[in-house]
Amino acid sequence: MLRPYLQLVRIPAVFSSLSNAFAGWFIGVTLVTSGAVSAPGAAAAPVPALIPGLLAAGLYLLAGMALNDIADLKVDRAERPSRPLPSGAVSVARAWMLVSGFFALGLALQWLANPVAAQVGALLIAAIFLYNFVLKGTILGPVSMGLCRVLNLAGAVALSLPSLAAFAALPAAVYGALASLGFYVALVTWLARDEVQGNSVRRVKAFMIGFAAWFAGWAAFASTVRSWVSLGVVVVLIGHFWLLKNAIAGLRARPTAPASTGKTVGGMLGTMPATDALAMLATGVAIPWALAGLLWMVPGRLLARRFYST
Repeated sequence: MLRPYLQLVRIPAVFSSLSNAFAGWFIGVTLVTSGAVSAPGAAAAPVPALIPGLLAAGLYLLAGMALNDIADLKVDRAERPSRPLPSGAVSVARAWMLVSGFFALGLALQWLANPVAAQVGALLIAAIFLYNFVLKGTILGPVSMGLCRVLNLAGAVALSLPSLAAFAALPAAVYGALASLGFYVALVTWLARDEVQGNSVRRVKAFMIGFAAWFAGWAAFASTVRSWVSLGVVVVLIGHFWLLKNAIAGLRARPTAPASTGKTVGGMLGTMPATDALAMLATGVAIPWALAGLLWMVPGRLLARRFYST
């Protein structure tokens, strides 16, 4: 039966990873074609490179989610016995086969598109294993997960680059966009740590401060840009907050309720394409393409009605 496997890999969340790749490819192409990247031999990635880039990003996400359940099997047997692995709907051996196959196929696709992207992909795979088996329960766990998403975005940018050294030539806006995504994901991961038992009031307050700081940072950026980009950033920020307002209001009203945390975490993962749209706007991608990236939210939100994503 297919449903347990789709649940194992958190199928609604895959579209946030595809959004990362979509944004990264456009950022890389824009930087190279505009001359912002001056590394010798730099050439814009052809459109066909976007397809394997998207597929690889999706496979990495699916494999990472399955690996997360493998790493958490003992905990899930006690706290979430109905999930695919503890319930026996999917065997651990098959889960490992799926993880290994998806990682290998993703790396191969990136290599065919651009070996530089595959080098970043190899770093991403290492970071995913490091998070799940070493850092997850530590203070560095959220930072580690944020790094995984940063590498996912960076791998798509690398589709347009001639070498890893070319990353040193990228404008500051790219590093700002990467840092924004990393902080956002680290914040969500930190909140999700107590999703089952329910969060403390202190953790929720800290989360609210962090999210407000992230939001204010982008608002400050919009105030410094004298172009249509500023309007685009404001529109995306308002739309993003509007989609999350009910979940955040529920978290504020019931900070210790597990359902409040789950709804907020799921909502933030589902609206992650908004962070990618902001990254594209900040790095000079054409506004229509940046706003088109918001469409990645649609299938994920629809699938989230039938499958859990956290």
